[in-house]
Amino acid sequence: MVCDAKGGAGMFHEVAAGDRRALGRAITLVEGGAAGAREAALALDWPERARVIALTGPPGVGKSELANRLAASLVETGRRVAVLAVDPSSPETGGALLGDRVRFTGDSTAVFFRSMAARDGEAGLAPEVPAVLRLLAAGGAERILLETAGVGQGDDSVLRLADLGIAVTAAGLGDAVQAAKAGLFEVADFVVVNQADRPGGEAMAASFRALRPGPVFLTSAREGTGVEDLRAAAEAELEARPPLDRSGMAEGHGSKAGTPGPAIGLHHVGIAVKDGSRAAELWRALLGLRETGRYRVDEFGVLAFFLAPDGERTPAGGLLELLEPTTADSPVSGYLERRGEGLHHVCFEVEDIHATLRALEARGVRLVDREPRRGAGGHLVAFIHPASAGGVLLELKQA
Repeated sequence: MVCDAKGGAGMFHEVAAGDRRALGRAITLVEGGAAGAREAALALDWPERARVIALTGPPGVGKSELANRLAASLVETGRRVAVLAVDPSSPETGGALLGDRVRFTGDSTAVFFRSMAARDGEAGLAPEVPAVLRLLAAGGAERILLETAGVGQGDDSVLRLADLGIAVTAAGLGDAVQAAKAGLFEVADFVVVNQADRPGGEAMAASFRALRPGPVFLTSAREGTGVEDLRAAAEAELEARPPLDRSGMAEGHGSKAGTPGPAIGLHHVGIAVKDGSRAAELWRALLGLRETGRYRVDEFGVLAFFLAPDGERTPAGGLLELLEPTTADSPVSGYLERRGEGLHHVCFEVEDIHATLRALEARGVRLVDREPRRGAGGHLVAFIHPASAGGVLLELKQA
């Protein structure tokens, strides 16, 4: 293997030629911290055909079995498939605790499988994961299944690296409201209730469907049921959306969210609170802010209090919005459960929210809402995923 720190094509030209052994050696170089290896891998072109599907969720829900079944189903459709399983780190060696031969039971000649240690990466993801994903894509994989170690699942960082995010839970692990409070199930594209052969699977799936607008699937990876429906839906969704913009992922910090048009201005900053009236009094005492409006938004399950300095015209930019949940399954309830009171989102006004959303999606920006919804005061609003906005939940509001 030729080492050339000036570019990935020089260092890993055998990988781009489809040499599986060279691909394995290249990943080893990246994992081992060989000089220039990570930079060379990240310099490789990302083929448009390559898409990443992330499977994440709490331990013990059958993610490995599901990844095996899903990989086999994709191979049957003619796809070239790779699986990257991020395992817990061994306390003795620092390497992958479980290892690929233990985890993978599929056809190793049809699927390229690799396990790697989570080390101390964010949300159980090793910092080398973006570079390894790029190597897998350059090596010819059309579908890359990224399976997490099952730790830190309240953090949705894994979704920043994926074209499609699947949150996996299992029957018998509590109700859907408790699972939704973990945060991941709010923002994943698909939710899968696995081990559906156990009692309670149907009821849990029904609860998720009532809590979120996205698709919910019932599967039994052990028996193979429901996997074909999941695979078909995943493929249809990937075909319908543009590839994730990976031009800004050299360090794995998420997509490079372009700006299709200038924002009119900052409209408000949203703060999650347990008691809106008490919080409004706090801000009045601190800075003399007055309440300018109060709206109950049933679609989001919140009571929104708007505040502004005395003398400022309303509605105007720079308002403060206090969000008090009105239902147990409100996204704000889940936020308060995870993080407590504090900054929830930032909102900007735009002239045409429909055009803005189309332009952002075309650039691969991850959207929470593809179509706007009615927010406080009946205005059209939509949210951009924190993965594409520097870790901040971003709201757009049509002027």
